[in-house]
Amino acid sequence: MGKSYMAYLIYGLYKMGINENKMNQALLKIFASKKVAPIVKITAKSFLPHSIYFFPAERTAINMLAKEVLKQKAATVDELSQQILAEEDVETILKSVQNVIPRYPLAIRDYLYFINDLGYITQNDSDFVEFADDIEALLQGKVSVSDYGDIKFTPQHSQQKLDIHISSSLIKSLSGLVLYFRHIAQKGDIIMIDEPELNLHPDSQLIVTRLFAKAVNKGFKVILSTHSDYIIKEFNNLIMLNKASEADRVELGYEQEAVLDQEKVGAYFFSNNTIEPIEVSETGLTIKTIDTTIDVLDNMMESIYYRVFESV
Repeated sequence: MGKSYMAYLIYGLYKMGINENKMNQALLKIFASKKVAPIVKITAKSFLPHSIYFFPAERTAINMLAKEVLKQKAATVDELSQQILAEEDVETILKSVQNVIPRYPLAIRDYLYFINDLGYITQNDSDFVEFADDIEALLQGKVSVSDYGDIKFTPQHSQQKLDIHISSSLIKSLSGLVLYFRHIAQKGDIIMIDEPELNLHPDSQLIVTRLFAKAVNKGFKVILSTHSDYIIKEFNNLIMLNKASEADRVELGYEQEAVLDQEKVGAYFFSNNTIEPIEVSETGLTIKTIDTTIDVLDNMMESIYYRVFESV
């Protein structure tokens, strides 16, 4: 069972309105018989749902293809409706439905609808447009929505609006988050992001990590499912800075708004029939499997170097 599946599962449980105790019981039963991948949660302690928004790992494709997918689905439903009106065999129609209408996890379906509804969503601005501005600074351009509901990108120092499908993978990955923060974000929202590092250079991963920390400090609940050592280590930096002086923080180039209290951070490792809470101290958190892999890689690189270059 992969981490994306686990993210879908947690999203679905919250959408069903299950309280935290019952959710924990349900997850424990599932984990008791399954092997699952690492998942990291960064959130404030209070975790009562307000509104929940899921940004799946498939978001780069959905941002480009949502309208086509839903258009095809509508055409299929229309065809089936015509069959029903023609009084064709019901059993045959039901089999057709099962064969031709795709079934998506709830999280994927909701994100499809989110992208498809952008024409309506973008009519209003949220109180958190500064987060959208921060992401657009990283993208070096502006994300917008056309009158037809299509995502467009305008590079800095240009007036030309590019279609999303010819924009970079970085823009495809983050454009949905830009539009969420600019138009519908509300304090108390739960934001779930599967693979926030998707298509991001390490430098960009550090920038979005600080943005997530700022969002937590503004009252958002953020859940991340990640394997990125860069993201984890940057969260550790933000936690350690909570004990640093203002002078040190400023000299190191960090904003106070991104500094994290360790009490607002929870991390869990799911593997081999167990849920292992990861201790979060004033120095941050440690993900053993990731650190072990990095150590093995470093040792192997050093060994190869000495065998190849020092033995000559």
